[in-house]
Amino acid sequence: MTASESPKNDPLIDPPTRSMTLTDARKVTWQEFGLPDGRPVLYFHGGGSTSLEAGLFHREAVRRNLRLIAPNRPGAGGSTLCSGRTVAAYSDDLSELLDSLRIEQFACFGESNGGLITLAVAASMSARVLGAVPINPTVPWFDPLARRVCSRSAAAGYRLIKYLPWVITRLEKNSVPRIRKLKSAPRHHNDGFNPLDLAGPPPGIEQDVGEFHWRVMAERAGTPAMMAEMKWAAADWGFDYYSIPVALDIFCGAYDSQAPFALVLADRNPDARFHYFSFGHYGFSHPDARYRILDTISGYFQP
Repeated sequence: MTASESPKNDPLIDPPTRSMTLTDARKVTWQEFGLPDGRPVLYFHGGGSTSLEAGLFHREAVRRNLRLIAPNRPGAGGSTLCSGRTVAAYSDDLSELLDSLRIEQFACFGESNGGLITLAVAASMSARVLGAVPINPTVPWFDPLARRVCSRSAAAGYRLIKYLPWVITRLEKNSVPRIRKLKSAPRHHNDGFNPLDLAGPPPGIEQDVGEFHWRVMAERAGTPAMMAEMKWAAADWGFDYYSIPVALDIFCGAYDSQAPFALVLADRNPDARFHYFSFGHYGFSHPDARYRILDTISGYFQP
């Protein structure tokens, strides 16, 4: 599908949240987008976000016969908060969820900290994963190589995550109204690079998808969930992210600060490719990026 084939007849949805109780009595919740009987794909939301984020890809999933299953991680969207585990251990929750849904094999993708989860699931559940698309994946700041290749701005951000995570949560508070106000102000120059294009929904996005993205950004999972996500990102992940034995297609915004290490991941892993999309961290909601990502995922199901 190309950008000129935008499926405008399919309204974006906010489906009911489903839930189940795990064997250790914790609750996991999720939402489903796309087609109920479509090919199964897991979507992992960004850190501090919720399952609603998967709705940005609903139209593309419908047109490609995909069933998007978007679980809320511990602390988000009603899922029980759980601390003290490595990122790799999250696969235990997913295994129970998938078994209850009678899904054996699936593809997966996710953005930012959801990209980290995508890598973890691909590594720890490789027998069940057909292919994985990490989008702007989190950087393992405990890895010396990651620290060497990343920019100073990335270094500053990851030091805040590790040592002063409360600063991140404070900056996030009421950030969406501030960004919207800045982006709506008249621009004195319309040519050249504008840093505001990297904040919030990217230029060229459909109006309703843009509004949906603003909503996703505003409906955060809350401080406890965000703090838990930052602890996960800053600690040892518990799996080898350099030897993931399934197909990986890593997508990054051209201006995203995590792209340099994502290139390393694409180079090191045995079956991995790197793809740029326009703009920065939030550029994944641009129609061109959405189409390319979902086309890639659809390809994993080809015989």
